[in-house]
Amino acid sequence: MKNKSANDTSHVFHFFLNRKYVSIARAEGIYLYDDTGKRYIDASGGPILCNLGHGLEEMAEVISEQAKKVSYVHRVDFTNPPLEAAAHKLCKASDYAMDKVFFVSGGTEAVEIGVKIARKYHLDNGKPSKTRVISRWQSYHGSTAGALAWTGATGRRSDFLPYLHDFTHIPPAYCYRCWFNKTPETCNFECANALENEILCTGPDNVSVFLAEPVSGMSLCGAVPGKGYFERIREICNKYDVLLMFDEVMTGMGRTGKMFAYEHFDVVPDILALGKGLGGGYFPIGAVAVPGYIHQKIADNSGMFGAGHSWGGNPLGCAVVSKTIDYLYDHDLVDRCHKMGKYLDHKLQDLSTHPLVGDIRGIGLMRGIEFVEDKKTKKTFDPKYAFSARLASECMKQGMFIEYSGGCDRGQSGDMIMFGPPFIINEAQIDEAVEILAQALNKDLLSDNSNFLTF
Repeated sequence: MKNKSANDTSHVFHFFLNRKYVSIARAEGIYLYDDTGKRYIDASGGPILCNLGHGLEEMAEVISEQAKKVSYVHRVDFTNPPLEAAAHKLCKASDYAMDKVFFVSGGTEAVEIGVKIARKYHLDNGKPSKTRVISRWQSYHGSTAGALAWTGATGRRSDFLPYLHDFTHIPPAYCYRCWFNKTPETCNFECANALENEILCTGPDNVSVFLAEPVSGMSLCGAVPGKGYFERIREICNKYDVLLMFDEVMTGMGRTGKMFAYEHFDVVPDILALGKGLGGGYFPIGAVAVPGYIHQKIADNSGMFGAGHSWGGNPLGCAVVSKTIDYLYDHDLVDRCHKMGKYLDHKLQDLSTHPLVGDIRGIGLMRGIEFVEDKKTKKTFDPKYAFSARLASECMKQGMFIEYSGGCDRGQSGDMIMFGPPFIINEAQIDEAVEILAQALNKDLLSDNSNFLTF
């Protein structure tokens, strides 16, 4: 007879193995409802991906109708109408700055395929030694071995370092805690110039691609580079024939108030990785988009790109992508994201005088707050307090889910949260969300003796 354990009520291998999870039974608009009927504001859209809002019947209908026609064909052997349509709409959304699209199953896979495209480009360009990837500390690019090696968030990497190939990282574009002790007034883009130094140290003939998030995701919660940063990065990449790859898994598809975050910086990447909001929150799918010259180089030489997974380019996912893009345009949601983002920032500024609020940052509906023990010195909380986890837990008690993160101070400490609600959120709902956060901040969170697990 099998022994039953105290946790035998669930057979799920959860992220936190000893946490009691709230069970969400349904969702509608910007709200989640648990199995007792309690309502929660989804202030982070899950992990910043439920862009369209929950419970849209037309999205369910698209999946249902496509499943009745054909749910799967192998992309190596066939094409299919939803695949062709989704690729066309995505390129059109970039005003054809991107010309070809490789669909995958999610954001991490998109990052890995993007790096492999860079490798294939250099091989077909007669430069086989260009293999190295340079990325930034305090970045997050995914959880597989390749993407985690390029990730610079040390807390995400630590358990799996023995499996990670050794790649190099440069300092982040993180003005609040500038690694060069500069202010915006004295900055000479030392963090960007670090790329040239790293390329020279590694050897220009060995560097394939520079990988960066245009706006930082959960590892720095909405840190936006200063104006001119990416222009300098672009100059350096061009000088040494290094491809520039943007990880827009979180920022793409309208999250920053433009369809793609690179549009804020007057720089077009050579490779664009997408995921999360690409499916609107209704299907797991990602993509890599490239300008014509990248595709043409490969087409004119080897003529093939032998990478990808079985479910890449599947008709179900591509039908959802097409509908997501249509829905964004039909409901003017990217512009709405811009407007609601400005309003959210305005409301969050009311918290700027709170003694624990160190920095409020971000763009569009991607707004982060960093918390500190001392505003003047920017001293972080001792990690043992798990401050951001406690804050998120208190928000949950009051009816709001908010994503939290840590390790912003060189991976050693630091507490943050990130707002990333569905684009359909309105001003009254933003008011309520910020009020819940304000009430949670005014609780004596550090006296709580509960055991909080952080990541």
